[in-house]
Formats: sequence, structure tokens, C-alpha cells
Amino acid sequence: MDEVSARFVRADGKELVADETDWGLTGIDGAAAPGYQIYSSDNAVGDGSIITGRRVAARDLQLSAAVMDAGSNAVLRKAALSFFRPKVRYKVYLTYMGVTRWIAGELTAFKAPNAYIGEPQTFAAYFLCTEPYWQSVDDFGQDIAAITPCWGFPYMDHPTFGVRVAVANFAREVVFNYDGDVPSYFKATITCDGPVTNPKLIMGGSYIRVITEMQRGDVLSIDPQAARVLMNGENVLVRVDRASNFAGMQMDVGENRVSFSADVGENDMHVVIYYNKQYLGV
Repeated sequence: MDEVSARFVRADGKELVADETDWGLTGIDGAAAPGYQIYSSDNAVGDGSIITGRRVAARDLQLSAAVMDAGSNAVLRKAALSFFRPKVRYKVYLTYMGVTRWIAGELTAFKAPNAYIGEPQTFAAYFLCTEPYWQSVDDFGQDIAAITPCWGFPYMDHPTFGVRVAVANFAREVVFNYDGDVPSYFKATITCDGPVTNPKLIMGGSYIRVITEMQRGDVLSIDPQAARVLMNGENVLVRVDRASNFAGMQMDVGENRVSFSADVGENDMHVVIYYNKQYLGV
């Protein structure tokens, strides 16, 4: 519970870790909560004003670290100087009091003071996180049409009911209990075991329906946040039913129900929902 560490992952996959092996964190600023912006307009008549808008601002994040062994100053300083590059996007994984979450950001500044060479070298990295929420490390996924295997050890065989080997979700609906701090969009992948006509993804009073014919092996990818629909990697947004509502496909805090259907072939659909939980701070 007392672990404090950071892992920086550059867009090309290269990593730098501050976990008190080579580097140790010495400062964290901007991780606890994002900034809020409230817009108002003065009343034309009378006192006071009215609220005209609310938003969560982009997050400024600063992390500082120092070399754990001054004998490694030269090697570690050189590595840090070459690792943090301008015009590059990073993922920052922060562990604090037993909780690990990540956020993506653009490097806005990097400082590595030319201090006395006998003292542990330090650096400070500054990031602008345009998506201000921290994400869960796990990318949760569940197949709405899943068949849950039930074989187990020790082997059980009921004399009347026989052996239960699997349970199918014939309701074609999954209930997600979302315990993030703020709503999160999910992504969906639909694969087919046979012909499917006009697949439809449903959440509450909203849905996304694609007017298309799918065949065995076809894969439909839906990203509501980006308003992007791909079939076998090709853009098929023009085939989306005009009444579809991308904005309504969000996991809200609490219970969420997601289901699917099709005009033909819904028994041949496999629908997997993926999402990260979003948090205000670490």
C-alpha cells in the first residue's frame, strides 16, 4: 500500500521506470484531480448570472524523479535525456497507495538540471493530457453472447439432471456494474459464425444499427466515442442507420445493460464489449 512508482511508455514502446530501482519519484503534481471550468453569463435584467456551460479541462501532469545511486548518474542521465522527446505522445502509469492507473499525454517540457555531478541527478517531465481522466489498467471485455464453460474438478454428475457443461446467454444481454468515477465509452466487436443481416447494438434507449449483410468470419468494429464503424478494417460509417445514437453508448456509474439483435442471424453473432474504467485521480 505504500508503493509509489511511475512507468513512462513512449509511443514507440520504449519505457522508463521510476520504481526506486534506478530512478525514484520525488514529486507528483496534477494527478489528484483535473481542473473544472464553469462558464457563466450576466443576467440582462436583475442581479447575478446564469451558468452557460461546464467542462472538465485538460490535465497538466508533472512527475519528478531522482537517481537512486549517484554512481549511475552518467548512464541514467543520458538515458533520460534521450528518452523524453518533444512532439511525442506518452502513456504514464502511476502507482500510488496500491492503486495503478494510466493516462495519455503529450510531453510539453522536460528539465534535467545541470547540478553538482556528485549528487543524484534529477529530472522533471511535464505532460498535457487532453483526455483528463485516468484509466483502469485492465481493458474489461465480455461476450454478450457468451457460452460459459462449467466443467470443473472434481467431476460432478447429477443422476437426474446429468452434467452441466456450459451455460448460454440466450437473453443476449449483459449487465455491467461500472464503478468508475465518471462515465466511459465502450468499444464493441461483432463477429459472425454465419450470415447476419443488419446487426444492432442496444444500450438503454439508444442503439447503433448497421445496414449491411455479414457473412461467416466478418468482423464489425464499433467505436462510439470516435463515431467510427469498420467492417473487416474498412470504413462503413455510411451504412449506419440514421437514427443511431453514438453518444448514448456510454457506461454510466452503476448498472448498465447492453444487448444486441439483428433482422436475420442474431444466433450467429458474437458481441464483445471492451471498456476502461475512468477515474478523476490516483
